[in-house]
Amino acid sequence: MTPALIALALGAFAALHAASWGGFKDAPFEGFRWRSYARSLLLGAAVAGLVALWLPVTSPRSAVTLIGVTYALERLATEWWKSIVREDDQSAYTIPMRLGIRGRTIDDRRTRYLAGSVVALLVALSLLVMHLLQAVAPTAPTWLVVLTVGGAGGWATAVGGAWKDAPVEGFSGWKFLRSPLVATAWALPLSIVTHSWPALLLGAAGFAVASIETYKTFFTGGRAPGKFAGRPVRSTLPRLRRALATQNAAWWLVMSAAFAASILNPLSPLGALPVPTGPVTATLLSVAAGAVGLAGMVTVRGHSKRLLALDVTL
Repeated sequence: MTPALIALALGAFAALHAASWGGFKDAPFEGFRWRSYARSLLLGAAVAGLVALWLPVTSPRSAVTLIGVTYALERLATEWWKSIVREDDQSAYTIPMRLGIRGRTIDDRRTRYLAGSVVALLVALSLLVMHLLQAVAPTAPTWLVVLTVGGAGGWATAVGGAWKDAPVEGFSGWKFLRSPLVATAWALPLSIVTHSWPALLLGAAGFAVASIETYKTFFTGGRAPGKFAGRPVRSTLPRLRRALATQNAAWWLVMSAAFAASILNPLSPLGALPVPTGPVTATLLSVAAGAVGLAGMVTVRGHSKRLLALDVTL
């Protein structure tokens, strides 16, 4: 298989995870759309194809990096499109998906497009600044890079989520801090598989979203997504959602294997001198073991009759 095809396959694989939790949570309220499912995979493949021009896949660790970066960019592109471009009935949602201010949607297209252009420009400039800062301080301590660069994507996610959700649900300090904390945690093992600050920022953000959405989907008592809170259930679709849960669990198993395989050619932590292989191996194996455990728990929870029947308070 050529490098280009490998990148496209990894991109589609990255998008499989988002498609699994998205379908599992939303299908009971809006139905399952194969078109949206396929679109996620195609977008993931396209994003990975472009990212591979910057981060070529040459080893298991570079594949892990590409998956994390692609996950973040695919999610960012999808949310940008929903907020800025998509025209749909916002009354279908408890929390509007369209860009708004203090919970009131911005219906003027030109205003939204201008705001969306500014957001896209800020994202690009932020990644460029990260690249330039790394050139200026290439030997910055690993702990500092992990806390700042690694957590930056999580902070951005937290701000975006609060901007959209807080006017309706109220502000939650725990929810706000969750994304940066999880992204920072992911940045530690990722600092062993990539030395690029922009890749670290995006990869940590991507795996943070994957982890948090897995938690929200399968381990929060089956609550309805915030955007559908209080909305009627159309159909529980147990067979379909069971298959999506299996897909989610399988994704984590594959990621476990990828992190374990990264032991074959890991990097020393960012900005550090070569370190003994023991701590590096232990870190990657811990992530791999955690992914296996998560896959097992998702399988159990995703096949729970109570969760599939939505026998919970919505």
